[in-house]
Amino acid sequence: MKKAIQWTRGERIAGWSVLGGVVAIACLALWATLTERGPIELETGSDLVLPLAKLKANKLFLFRYRIDSSTLAPVAVQRGQDGIIRAAFSTCRRCFRSGSYEWSTQLICGHCRHVMKMPDPKLMTEAAKSGCALPSLEYSLEADTLFVRATTMQSEFSKQFGFRQ
Repeated sequence: MKKAIQWTRGERIAGWSVLGGVVAIACLALWATLTERGPIELETGSDLVLPLAKLKANKLFLFRYRIDSSTLAPVAVQRGQDGIIRAAFSTCRRCFRSGSYEWSTQLICGHCRHVMKMPDPKLMTEAAKSGCALPSLEYSLEADTLFVRATTMQSEFSKQFGFRQ
């Protein structure tokens, strides 16, 4: 019969210290991934500027544009699997006050819980303009950077949601 290995007190302390360190790092990593950072807030009059290098396929970028002191308009930008970049208000016309949330790179309506697809900039049919659909935003591409102008966000928000300043 073999004799069990006897660990010295220092070896036991070192072993538990390593295990404790690994658990602490795992907990910190989990906490960092689960904490809600929230969308970036853009002040009134500032353009949304996003480097094209950051736009990976299906990665959803969420922003909040301040229309006035009490109104924030949620904005989403995404490059689809097809390579087309889409920019839109990330809430539908019907359920504006309920908001929306991101789940697995998709936008979910906060009221009716439907998946809201990013609008195709080439197709603006009447069906896409009504119901639980995302209002599209025009953007421009300049020197490897995407711009959604503040004037565009202000005017489209007024037009889509009937907001008057």
